[in-house]
Amino acid sequence: MTRRLTMFLSLALAACATAPHKTEQAEAAPAPVVRYSAESGTMPVGVIPDATLRDTQRGRDVTLTIDYPIGTGTHPLIIFSHGYASNGHAYVGLSSHWASYGYVVIKPTHLLDQNVKLIDLTAADFRDRVADIKFVLDNLDALQKRYPELQGKIDTAKIGVGGHSLGALTAMLIGGVRTFPGPVSYADSRVKAVIAMSPQGPRESWGLTKDSWSDVHVPVMYMTGDRDKGIDDSETPDWRRQAFELSATGDKWLVFIAGAGHLAFTGRLGVMPEPEPRPTMIDPNDPFATRDTLDQQHRRTQSFIDPIRAVSGTIKSVSLAFWDAYLNADAKGREFLDKAGERTGVEVKKK
Repeated sequence: MTRRLTMFLSLALAACATAPHKTEQAEAAPAPVVRYSAESGTMPVGVIPDATLRDTQRGRDVTLTIDYPIGTGTHPLIIFSHGYASNGHAYVGLSSHWASYGYVVIKPTHLLDQNVKLIDLTAADFRDRVADIKFVLDNLDALQKRYPELQGKIDTAKIGVGGHSLGALTAMLIGGVRTFPGPVSYADSRVKAVIAMSPQGPRESWGLTKDSWSDVHVPVMYMTGDRDKGIDDSETPDWRRQAFELSATGDKWLVFIAGAGHLAFTGRLGVMPEPEPRPTMIDPNDPFATRDTLDQQHRRTQSFIDPIRAVSGTIKSVSLAFWDAYLNADAKGREFLDKAGERTGVEVKKK
């Protein structure tokens, strides 16, 4: 009996020594990812950095950067138009974020920007940018055949177009904004939703009048901020708000973010306006550095970084919720949008 008891205790102690405690197991489990936040999603993202398709009608190649979820299944498509003098390699902070939550993101590089100065642009010049978007839409089958990793991944019934700055105008034109005289419309029925980051208001030299937005009937989210200024004094945040105010009613959203400057919408933290001068860094190994000075440095650094992260997180979370609501008909995305205005420093309007 004594021998059996000793063996039982030995086995029990061994089991306790090797098995992790339930509390430790719970603590070791990773925290669930919050979908509408600055955190990336759980889907691994693949990238095709320099995809090309030949546009025989215009006699040139269209270059594309493509972010896509790795794995099986079909996903909604977002085509994103970059700002003036940028390219399809930019905005990776946004494109990779959306892809990690189940979207294929195609970013064409617009050649127009390399040939025409911004100040010289006219309404007719935007046709080339719009033609790039329509060319991608016309050739989705050819794109998937040329790049097998995309085969079967694109849900062609769920297409959105987004853009920043001059890319916002490109997206708005695809969504139904008209230029004058004319009016000229570039609306494409294949596009189900639009996000315009740093949108333009009326501008006569570009053919944009107060009537330009009256025929926009797809859901649109206009995003800007109180530091979102443009190339001259006329391009103010209030001017950008007019895109929303002049739009036809029905699923139109305005998201106005305190602290968001023009470059905040590039998805890169390092290029955003600074809320205060960047602190001078103290070397922790400096013999004159004290615990108090290092603590002060940490607090100053956080006061610089935290507002930037907050603005970036708002842009990512609200834009993703919009795509979810209007491309995936996801009630949770719509619910998040309805409450987004409760966030500190965020104004949300809908009509």
